[in-house]
Amino acid sequence: MEPSDVDAPLSVLLVHVWYWPHIGGGNQHVEHIARQLVARGHKATVWCADIPEHEEKRFIRDGVEVIRLPPKRILGGIDPVVSIKNLDMNFDIVHLHDTLPILIRRSLKRARKEKIPVVTTFHNDYIKTSLTGKIVKRIRWALQGRRTLQSSSARIALTPYYANHLKGRGVGKAIDVLPNGFEPVAEDASRPSTLPSNVEEHPLLVFVGRLSEQKGLDVLMDAWDSLCQQGEPEARLAIAGSGELNQWLNERIASSTYPDSIVKLGRVEDCEKRWLFEQAKGVLIPSRFEGLPTVLLEAMHAGAPVVMSDVNDLGRLVTEPNAGLSVSPGDATELVHAIETLLGSDDVQCSTWSENGRKASKPYLWSNVVDDLLEVYQRVRT
Repeated sequence: MEPSDVDAPLSVLLVHVWYWPHIGGGNQHVEHIARQLVARGHKATVWCADIPEHEEKRFIRDGVEVIRLPPKRILGGIDPVVSIKNLDMNFDIVHLHDTLPILIRRSLKRARKEKIPVVTTFHNDYIKTSLTGKIVKRIRWALQGRRTLQSSSARIALTPYYANHLKGRGVGKAIDVLPNGFEPVAEDASRPSTLPSNVEEHPLLVFVGRLSEQKGLDVLMDAWDSLCQQGEPEARLAIAGSGELNQWLNERIASSTYPDSIVKLGRVEDCEKRWLFEQAKGVLIPSRFEGLPTVLLEAMHAGAPVVMSDVNDLGRLVTEPNAGLSVSPGDATELVHAIETLLGSDDVQCSTWSENGRKASKPYLWSNVVDDLLEVYQRVRT
């Protein structure tokens, strides 16, 4: 690459199975990178599976060209079988976001054939609980996941924990650590219309995320039930999000000793999420597994004390800057103690957590993360 090419606009292909209008941390990660690239004068294209099916298969959104590929079938309910044969691959960089899916492997093969540098980001390591699931996962990693990373021009992990995790699983080449990022909500905070009028009379604890076992929703409800056994909670719990446990949550709330202490909001707009974070006595993230959740960074930036499960060493991001508390994943008893600590904290402690969280979140702004990512892109092109 000539020195004069360093500042030249890049054409970048971002590949991820899921993308808008699908909702999830991975596709939001890709969306933010793509938008930041466009804002800097680069060209960004996204290849993804057409799940959920979208009326348009090729369109421009926020300056990003999106190509949605209809699947012939979906293996195991999670891996869409798609074809990229008829797509042009005239890009300077191919950035893969995952290691195992068919779309990722086919994109890697095409890029290597056409001698295009490939950067692969490893987002997280999904937990399998059954013996069969664990065996299949181990085989797929040996045959596909590790090979994807080893064959890439550069490898990215979201945290030092995951970098070490990958090295321990046989990835022998260098791994860059670039975190997930976040973009502050520009809109003014807006109180969710579905919140009861008397919510502000009580301390507010907030959960924002997918209603799923992965996010520890059952752990949260177990902890809240334990609090209710001591009498009516002095706080109110607001749960925002949608997901596969939606109906389960309705039934769980209905069977609670104090159902009026829980408010189910469904999906909220960014301005409403900002309001929840800014008003919260604490934000609860009892996840069973995560890469680096955006909600953690957004909550810290908004000044909300955070209770983060110490999954994949994420608790350290809260405890080291003294921005909140950490609990063991899956442990409802520890979560109860953390909630009681939050509710018992005085204004000085809350202000300390709040200010430290704001400071600790700044390196994770997308503008800073993508600056570092562009350095990786330029390095693999030399």
